[in-house]
Amino acid sequence: MIRTGVLLGAVAGAFWGLVFLSPLVLESFSALEIATGRFLMYGGISLILLAPSFLRIWQRLSLSDIGILMMLGALGNVLFFALLAGSIQDVGIGPASLVVGMAPVVVTLLGRSDKDTLPLSVLAGPLSCIVLGIFFINADAFQMAGEQSQSIGQSVRGLLMAFGALASWSLFTVLNARALKRRAEMSSRLWSSMIGVSAGLWALGLAAILWIARSPSISANAVPDGKDWLLFWVVSFGIGVGGSLIANMFWNGASRRLPISLTGQVFVFEPVFALLYGFVYSSRLPRPMEAIAITMLVAGVLWAMNQYARKARCS
Repeated sequence: MIRTGVLLGAVAGAFWGLVFLSPLVLESFSALEIATGRFLMYGGISLILLAPSFLRIWQRLSLSDIGILMMLGALGNVLFFALLAGSIQDVGIGPASLVVGMAPVVVTLLGRSDKDTLPLSVLAGPLSCIVLGIFFINADAFQMAGEQSQSIGQSVRGLLMAFGALASWSLFTVLNARALKRRAEMSSRLWSSMIGVSAGLWALGLAAILWIARSPSISANAVPDGKDWLLFWVVSFGIGVGGSLIANMFWNGASRRLPISLTGQVFVFEPVFALLYGFVYSSRLPRPMEAIAITMLVAGVLWAMNQYARKARCS
C-alpha cells in the first residue's frame, strides 16, 4: 500500500514538473492568462468526462462536498498556479520550485494533530535542512538579480508569490487528503474530474475579469497584440490534461494510500522533476548555491521520510 502510494505520487510529480516550464514557454502571456487557459481546459474536459453521469453524481453531493470542491479548485489549482507562474516569470524555475518544495514540511505541520504525525522534536533535523536549503536558494535569487536585469523588487515579488503558492498548495494537500478519506466510495478519477469542474468555474470568473480589464483598449481597428495564441492553447491543453486531470488522478490515488504526513513528503517529486526539466530547458547545470539548496532540500525530506519509516518499523 505505502509503496504503491509513493509510486503514484512520483508519477504525479513527473507530470506536475512539466507545468513549471509553461510560464517560460508562454513568457509573452501573464500568469493570470496562463492559469485561465490551463483551467478552462481542465474544467471543460472534466465536464465532458462527467457528462454521462453528471445528474447522478450531483445527487450524491452534499453542500459540504460542493463547498470543499470549490475550495480545492481554488487552492490547489487556480490560485496556486497563478502564484507559481508569476513567481517563475519573476525569479525562474529554481527559486520557485525550491520554495514550493517546502510543502512536505508545511503539510506535516498542518497535519500534526493526526495520529500518524511524529513529534516536532523528532523532525527538528529535517526541518533545519530544509530551512537551510531555502536560505541558499533565496541567496542565489538575490545574487542573480544583481548580475542580470532583474531588480531586487522583482526578486522579492517573485519569492513572495512562491511562498503564497506554498501556503495554497499545502492547505490543499491536507484538505484534499481528508476529503478523499471521508468519501472513499468515489474513485480518484471521479474526484479529479469534479475538482476540474470547480477549477473551470474559477477560471471562467478569471477570464471574465481579464476580458473586462482589457475591453477598454479593444476596438474594431485594434492592432494584434503579437501573442502566439495557437501556442497558448496548445500548451494550455497539454498542462490542462497532463498537468491537471492526469496528475491529480495519480495524486488522489497516492493521497488515499498514504497518511497525510507522508503524503507531504512525497510532494518533493514535483520540485525535483521541475528542476530537472528546467536545467534541460535552459541547457545548463545548477549554479553552486542551487546545488547546495537542492542537496539540503532533498536531504531534509529523505531524513524526514526515514523518521517515518523508523516509526512504522517500531509500531
